[in-house]
Amino acid sequence: MMTLTRAAGLVLAATASMGAHAHGPAPAAAVELSKRCAALPEGLALPENTVIHSLVLNPATPEIPEHCQVDGEINHRRGIDGQQYGIHFRLRLPTTNWNGRFYMRGGGGTNGVLIDPAARVAEGYATIGTDSGHDNTVDKAVQAGGIASFGVDPQARIDFAYNAYDLVTQAGKALVTSFYQSPPAYAYFEGCSEGGREGMLMSQRFPAHYDGIISGDPAMHLPLGPLSGIYTTQLFVGLAQRGQHFLTSGQPAIGKTYSDGDLQLVSQAVLAACDELDGLADGIVDNMPACTSERVAKALTAVRCTAEKNDSCLTGDQISTLQTAFAGAVDSNGKALYSDWPWDAGIGGRAGSTYNQGWRSWWLGAYGAPTNTAIKLNFATPLAVVYSSPPLLPIAVADSLRYSMDYDFDRDPRKLYTTSDIYAQSAASLYITDATDLSAFRARGGKIMIYQGGSDSAISTNALIGWYRKMSAAMGPQTQEFARMFVVPGMNHCRGGPATDSFDMLPQLVRWVEGGTAPESVVAKASTPAYFGVAARSRPLCPYPKQARYRGTGDINEARNFSCK
Repeated sequence: MMTLTRAAGLVLAATASMGAHAHGPAPAAAVELSKRCAALPEGLALPENTVIHSLVLNPATPEIPEHCQVDGEINHRRGIDGQQYGIHFRLRLPTTNWNGRFYMRGGGGTNGVLIDPAARVAEGYATIGTDSGHDNTVDKAVQAGGIASFGVDPQARIDFAYNAYDLVTQAGKALVTSFYQSPPAYAYFEGCSEGGREGMLMSQRFPAHYDGIISGDPAMHLPLGPLSGIYTTQLFVGLAQRGQHFLTSGQPAIGKTYSDGDLQLVSQAVLAACDELDGLADGIVDNMPACTSERVAKALTAVRCTAEKNDSCLTGDQISTLQTAFAGAVDSNGKALYSDWPWDAGIGGRAGSTYNQGWRSWWLGAYGAPTNTAIKLNFATPLAVVYSSPPLLPIAVADSLRYSMDYDFDRDPRKLYTTSDIYAQSAASLYITDATDLSAFRARGGKIMIYQGGSDSAISTNALIGWYRKMSAAMGPQTQEFARMFVVPGMNHCRGGPATDSFDMLPQLVRWVEGGTAPESVVAKASTPAYFGVAARSRPLCPYPKQARYRGTGDINEARNFSCK
């Protein structure tokens, strides 16, 4: 174990920053780089209190080339709650095929897991990831929300919000520069969900760190997603009680409020109302703005039960509850607390006898599960401990449903915006990343590609579209010269659903950043084409506000027969 301090190496960090847009000297031969992995030079410029725990030369495998693995930690300490904290990171440095680029991958959920994007090493990237300053295997006090318990410590809140990604980026770039004796020519960040929020954070708070950013399904209003989840939980608990759906524990069975077949009826109603609005009936709602609640309401009325509930119809209670949920969280006066949600076919989806579980997993959970498994329940304790000031204690994971049912939408949301004693920054100021002024990022030549599934039940696509429109208005008519957003119809949270949900935006981002070629579309494939009853399907994802349109001839399952209009 070796400890490295700032020392005179600060000059190195400045040099790395200055060289971010110019290729440095050719990297050393693989043999020399392999030897260099055994030790790091003295005086290396790393963030204060950085410790390198291990340096390991990993041999080549069929999946990944030889590379030097650096495991480190920044600011190891004991928190005010007595738990151990530290910002861990893992850096992989290829010895044979470095492409001159630095790549960081973002996390997910409330992090606490060391991110390690090793697959990109095969493409020549020096890669890095972090746990954001807490470890779910260590920091998990039972009466403080389990893995949400880091929210008791003010510094851990800050590290998770933004500090960890800043420090790890600095450490990674300094280590890359030392190892290759040349700074990375370009730096890229990619993430989805919480990782998408981190990407937005980089473009807003740390605009000089990355040349290109891919931000997927970004949780830019991070505390409001869990708040919205509690709102839908209360709605579906009411529906379960009225329908006499209960678990053996006595809890209302949220997952039983809608069967998979029921959600498929909703999906088919959405398609009946909106599929042809883009000019082609193909199981995809490309013209999402035209798929209004009013239009869908008529289609849902057509499948409303006129007698007893059966598999071919929905009860009036099921329909009205779902409509209330899609309208978004509000207080008792009807004031919106979060965004509404778009209607899209990804609420269902059936491939043979298998139903899509992606949408329901967040709001409802599995239909036949012996316990309530809705993912939104998992974020009730973070809302209480991480996003409220002061944190609500004691609270255990087992208390999630009780806490959700006791939540007062007139009183409790204020805790997201207030400070108290040692919690000097509110959750809103720490975690919401919806700034519309990206001029610093644009001025340094940065490019950002943002995407979101049209049927994301974790984060509202309408919220992202609303932000993008405001940002575009603030940044002017040249917005698409540096920032483009792509909505993926039918896709659930980050992946899955009846959608062309399989794509890699990094190659096009690289061409945009380094060659000036903006992405006019991104070709995406369906990971489960059986949702559409075909063997394969591809489509272009179009930069908002353009939409995919069939050219009129050719196979509708091939992207080349579509254009962005």
